[in-house]
Amino acid sequence: MRTHIAFRGAQYVGTLMALSLIVSGCSMFSGEAKVHKNAKGTVYLKEIADWSFEASHPATIDQLTMLKIIKGVVTDHASNMPASGSKPMRVFSDEDAEFLAPLLAQGLSQAKPEQIVGFKVSPSAGSGAEPTAGTLYTHKGSMYLTVAPSPNHTASGFVPGTAARLEKAPSFVAMGNNAITLVIDQQALAKAPKPMPASESQSSPFMRTAPAQEAMAATQDIQANGALDSEYAPLNGDELLNKKLDELREAREANKKKDSEIATLKKESAWMKKELRQRAEEVKALKASKASARPAPKKKSAEAHRVR
Repeated sequence: MRTHIAFRGAQYVGTLMALSLIVSGCSMFSGEAKVHKNAKGTVYLKEIADWSFEASHPATIDQLTMLKIIKGVVTDHASNMPASGSKPMRVFSDEDAEFLAPLLAQGLSQAKPEQIVGFKVSPSAGSGAEPTAGTLYTHKGSMYLTVAPSPNHTASGFVPGTAARLEKAPSFVAMGNNAITLVIDQQALAKAPKPMPASESQSSPFMRTAPAQEAMAATQDIQANGALDSEYAPLNGDELLNKKLDELREAREANKKKDSEIATLKKESAWMKKELRQRAEEVKALKASKASARPAPKKKSAEAHRVR
């Protein structure tokens, strides 16, 4: 009996150690973790210490939707207005949008409920503009996008205007007192027309990018991250997009499988604890029954001896 209990106890300890290693491995990305970093820009996950904050993460957002969101951000800054002054200009160029869309989608798919996705993207070489920073998270069907104000541009609206509203940026995004958060309704955005074409933003120097240059820049960005190998080379834009979406889905399925394994280990751990308690109670009861059943020692009967 004791050998059996010792063996089950060793199994229990081993399972707890395995569970501890898996849980610690899953939590290694808490705090701040890089999703992507190269010369063009950085996308990262940041944990929010505010207990009232909770996002609907992880979230699956397709890259076409992300392109709509990024290309929909506009500014009415004087330096970015066209000569006629008739229309606001886009904050992000086509090159910026092609760089950010897949990485922000990847970040949202990896983020925890207590994390937001942060980003910083550099403008085209020679434009003289400063990098653009911001944050993104999703909550109850809406995307919350905040862009840090800069001398070159300040996010002041969204196209189409019916798909978004403006709010003062919350303090936890840390983008400055004048930062504005765009709250974008995903359902309204899905019904909206295509994003503003590149031709409408070419009066701004840092937004002028030829289609061939955009494709080359996007490909170089992915190559720098080690995400593009020889199998991607013959793919066109749509095929590459579908390929990346498939990979994101596979990564999400792997995460679900890992969560299922952890849940199973927790159940086994609880069962082993219960089993050990029962075994301990059985041993205790067995010892008590043996002690009560043990007969009392017999007293020797007195013997009479003849005295001479």
